[in-house]
Amino acid sequence: MRPLKPVDAGLLSAGSAIKVRREWVEKTLPDKTHVNIRHFISSLAAGNKTRLGRAARGHWSIENRNHHKRDDSVWQEDRHRHRRINVAQNLALTRNALLAIIPFDEKRNLPSLIADYQERKQLAIDLILNARPFP
Repeated sequence: MRPLKPVDAGLLSAGSAIKVRREWVEKTLPDKTHVNIRHFISSLAAGNKTRLGRAARGHWSIENRNHHKRDDSVWQEDRHRHRRINVAQNLALTRNALLAIIPFDEKRNLPSLIADYQERKQLAIDLILNARPFP
């Protein structure tokens, strides 16, 4: 089997592919090591290892910044078990859309913002109707 070229896969601007191996130990299970491998395709040149490393870490920093918004008791995502895949996908899409438009700041946490929108329905409607896409 021959190696797949970026052009063959429809990735015309691909300059490199990297594999990131991450190992961690949970505080509750210190004897068990977890390993996760992620693959990234980038338009950066393969020789630019420093920038490729920063790009991979940057991907995780975005995820980490959003984690506190998702990891809240308000959504209770872990408690929901849906038998139909469309239900789970639609709920995830709705949550993502709301997280993109809810104005977060250091003074207000998600539960207080949700409570505010529940008490003041017009505020929630205005939030949705006046939402603007990110540039």
